[in-house]
Amino acid sequence: MQIHPRNTPQLAAFGVKSLPRVRKVDSNPLRAHLLGLSRMADNGRGFLALPVMRVITIQLIILFFCIIFEAEVTATILSAVPTVDVEPVINGRSNVVCGAEEFVCGNTTRCIERIKHCDGIKHCDDGEDEDGCADAHGSLDSLVKAIKEHGELKDVIFDKSLDNCSLGENVPPFCECRFYTFLFCENHNLTSVPKGIGNSITKLALTNTSLRSLPAGAFSEYKGLKIIHIEGNVIRVLSPGPFSEMSNVTFLQLMKNQIEIIEPGAFKGLDNLRWLLLQNNHLKKLNMSVLEDIQSIEVLDLTDNRLTQLGTFPPLDKLFWLGLGNNRIERIAKSTFRELASLEVLILKENVIEEIEETAFSSLETLLELNDISHNRLKYLKPKLFYKLRNLNKLNLEFNLITSLPMGIFRGLDVLKSLDLQGLDIHNIDIQMFHPLTELKFIYFKKFLYCSYAPYVRICTPKTDGLSSTEHLLVFPALRMSVWFVALMTCAGNTLVLSWRVLSRKEDKVLSLFIKNLAFADLLMGIYLVAIGSQDLSFRDSYNKYAHAWMTSNACNACGILAMVSSEVSVLILSLITIERHRCIRTNVRVITVSGARFCLAIVWIIGFTLALIPIFKWSEEKGFYSSNGLCFPLHIDDAYNLGYQYSAFIFFGINFTAVMLIISLYASMFYTIKRDRESARPVILKKHEDTVLAFRFFFIVLTDSLCWIPIVIIKLLALAGVTISHNLYACVVVFILPINSALNPVLYTIAAPTELRRKIERWLQRAFIWLQRFDCIIKSSKSVSNSSSLTRTVTTQETRYIPTSSGGELELCITAI
Repeated sequence: MQIHPRNTPQLAAFGVKSLPRVRKVDSNPLRAHLLGLSRMADNGRGFLALPVMRVITIQLIILFFCIIFEAEVTATILSAVPTVDVEPVINGRSNVVCGAEEFVCGNTTRCIERIKHCDGIKHCDDGEDEDGCADAHGSLDSLVKAIKEHGELKDVIFDKSLDNCSLGENVPPFCECRFYTFLFCENHNLTSVPKGIGNSITKLALTNTSLRSLPAGAFSEYKGLKIIHIEGNVIRVLSPGPFSEMSNVTFLQLMKNQIEIIEPGAFKGLDNLRWLLLQNNHLKKLNMSVLEDIQSIEVLDLTDNRLTQLGTFPPLDKLFWLGLGNNRIERIAKSTFRELASLEVLILKENVIEEIEETAFSSLETLLELNDISHNRLKYLKPKLFYKLRNLNKLNLEFNLITSLPMGIFRGLDVLKSLDLQGLDIHNIDIQMFHPLTELKFIYFKKFLYCSYAPYVRICTPKTDGLSSTEHLLVFPALRMSVWFVALMTCAGNTLVLSWRVLSRKEDKVLSLFIKNLAFADLLMGIYLVAIGSQDLSFRDSYNKYAHAWMTSNACNACGILAMVSSEVSVLILSLITIERHRCIRTNVRVITVSGARFCLAIVWIIGFTLALIPIFKWSEEKGFYSSNGLCFPLHIDDAYNLGYQYSAFIFFGINFTAVMLIISLYASMFYTIKRDRESARPVILKKHEDTVLAFRFFFIVLTDSLCWIPIVIIKLLALAGVTISHNLYACVVVFILPINSALNPVLYTIAAPTELRRKIERWLQRAFIWLQRFDCIIKSSKSVSNSSSLTRTVTTQETRYIPTSSGGELELCITAI
């Protein structure tokens, strides 16, 4: 094996200098250039002429502090996640001016951090920080309103009487009398309604008994009943007449009774019934005629049954709450709810609805809450489906199969306060889609990105994607500071390296050309981070208002292209440097020429720009490839299957991960070759620690590449496998892990390597040290003279010692003794 003489500068990048002549032990005299691979100039003499081990130690310290800093910032981020991060409403009654990240408590002079707004804890004295935070629109409002308006119903449900009984001695031993007139029979083998209790009973509960039927006139002797609660029995058929002449009953609960059939006339006699709860039964079909006997009904709950189809509901002028959730309904016809003119709340969640006819809700002009059509199988919605729902204030469409929404789907919803679109991938989402919703206060999406399409909605969920919030491009203060730290470190280091390599005339031209291009590529990453930090400053406290315009702008695309070019060109140049070093050590082939290096670098830059620009032309008609988040970099971690995910996977798996594996394998091969040949060439003179030094240098070069790309590859694999990636981890990847190569490459390849730049820095530092020592000597001498003149005469002696230095000068140290 031979090594070309021109390889020596290449080997110097590992900490290698040319060696003194040694005894020939190989037929190839050029092998002598290899044998002293780790020896440094001056044999380590001099205060600042550092040997290799010290250089490696410096690299270790730098890398250690970088990792510690990253860990501290990550811990800060993880501990700083707010429960809710929304834009507060500042009370106008106070003239107090709070800071940018604070809001005022009512008309007081107290300012509270924004992060404490709507966090479920009252920080203001009167709780103003929690006002208007709950999304209570719809069914809750309607139910509370009904209870308040009907005093009798309120008394029935919330009777707070003392625990006494006025039913006399007729109470069965297996029942319990409560609140004077309430009879509660539970967990007993009852086969019929108890008899002979008395007319004064107003509430009867039969739960978890063995009732199999309710015959006609079952409650005829208790005409004073207001509440009948029958639960947990085995009544499969509800026959006609069990509630005949029960005109005082206002609340009938028949839940969990395995009811399969309700025969006509089953509710006859319930002239004043207001609440009918039939949830958790086995109803497959409902004969709508049975509802004609309860014209006063206000609340009807058919949740958790097995209904597959619905007929047309009869006119129920007082019905305001209808629950049809968790059934097996497949279709809603235009006539289904046509006669329910007073309906305010309609619940259709957790069915298998595939189609809703366009005019199905057209007669429900009083509807306040369509809560909800969620968890169904709807693939599309008719454009005018909600057109006449002008009083609707809550709409829930979450977790359907909808992938696009008609542009005018929300037109006419003038007073809508809450809109839930969680679980929907809205491919055609547009900012114009939500313009008609001028009163919207709460909106819920699957992705934080979608919040940018509704910038004027007060509370948007999710609150953050780990990078941004509705207020800030960079959500956490630690991120805002860290992006500037990493950016400045990257820009400063690479600018220094680039400037030195351009001005230097003593460095190897080929290696220097590679390093200059590497530094310029890494500098682009620093410029990208500066751009992101600047945008964060400009959007502070109002990011969501400008998020859509920013992410769809050419400036965002330019930032994304800049970051993509930087990362790809950097990893490809590192691969080129590694291949060239490996070639120098393993073969005696002439190293690449300057013109050849320029050609290779030109190809690398062309590849880098091509990879970055392909998405711009490929998806020009759709949502931008670089617009998946406010940082304009398409990692596709938060949404693994977002637009262009295949291309992103190709970049990170096919190119970057392959390059890292190539670098690791080639450095392992180089280390083995160098170690083997040195041992065979100089087994006596060779010091064992030199192998350790070389291993350390190779280790840090490989480690920085691994720290950058291997975590990203692992995270992307987990995301593609369906594992939910923490938003906080996403932020760490973009701000810390991705730029780590760009920040540390100047240290590894120029500043800490035995280059002319490092030697000059050492000489400058050495001179500075000498001047500091001389200055200290003068100060001490002055103090000595001053002290001796103020005291009695004392003999003062001064000893001067000279210490040789590696630069050939002498370091004068003054030691004053009294």
